[in-house]
Amino acid sequence: MKKPLLIYGAGGLGREILALLRSLPEWEPVGFIDDLQAPNTYIKELEIIGDISVLKSMKHPIYIVLAIGDPLVKKKVEAQLKKFAVQYPVLIHPSVILQDPTSIAIGTGSVIGAGSVLTTDIHIGNHVLINLNSTIGHDTKIGDYTSIMCGVNIAGEVNVGQSVLIGSGANILNRVSVGNNTQVGMGSVVLKDVSASVTVAGVPAKEI
Repeated sequence: MKKPLLIYGAGGLGREILALLRSLPEWEPVGFIDDLQAPNTYIKELEIIGDISVLKSMKHPIYIVLAIGDPLVKKKVEAQLKKFAVQYPVLIHPSVILQDPTSIAIGTGSVIGAGSVLTTDIHIGNHVLINLNSTIGHDTKIGDYTSIMCGVNIAGEVNVGQSVLIGSGANILNRVSVGNNTQVGMGSVVLKDVSASVTVAGVPAKEI
């Protein structure tokens, strides 16, 4: 029997996650939660049932996936949801390749999009997004709330901190560390360690 699952966020990422869910036999998407869009409207035939307040009247447990790309907003929303009996499943598209699944740890609420490849000895934190066609190399660690956009390539022995946003098409080379709350621009090539709470971009990536 399928379990009911709510999608928190009815934007573009929410629609992408809805498409992912419709490929998974164990979950049934039952509605969007969105704090900005009007309730009782439909996106891809799925209703926006209201904002966070509608959770007060729901039976527990409540299963939710956070469809929020901005890591800091994602972290804030997750903190607000702590007062409800929310559970966060791990969602992995059927096309994802986990080359050595017994050595790959994936934290609660994380989402891995279609076409992504994870090799071996990898630790993914909680509420991490790895979007379409991304690759994660050996002995890499990804911190909580981080969002990795489409087509990102992360080499081996990389350490990505918490609440990091990595733009589409970026490349991070071996043994590089990226600090907490940092943003890596689209198409950047990161050759050396990046400090916390900065933005880097370019080839090679430099602080801007």
